[in-house]
Amino acid sequence: MRSLITSILLLTFTAVACASGSYIGQFLFNYEGGSVYRVILKDAMSLSRECIKGPEKGAQGIENPERFKVADKIYFSSWVEKTGIQVSRVINLNTLKVYSTIIEGEERYVVTGNIVSEK
Repeated sequence: MRSLITSILLLTFTAVACASGSYIGQFLFNYEGGSVYRVILKDAMSLSRECIKGPEKGAQGIENPERFKVADKIYFSSWVEKTGIQVSRVINLNTLKVYSTIIEGEERYVVTGNIVSEK
């Protein structure tokens, strides 16, 4: 029953999100702790990311996230990287804040940061 409710909510949320559009551009996500990621969104279907500062410097990838508009200039995105790492993120372009949850095996990390628009 729970999966049925989740599926219905997801389908409803997806329909609203698709009608609402998404954010496009090039951004720096400056996370607390010093990590900086360059994130490029050229369309609604994919994003490229590269860590340019911090312990993961050099890590990069192209992802195909699920992205939804939550409110005016607030977006949720989620994906699974090729390594199996799960990422969920809320982007608030009103306050230029990013909130991310990263799950790697049994470990879960919750990080926040500031957004700088590069383009």
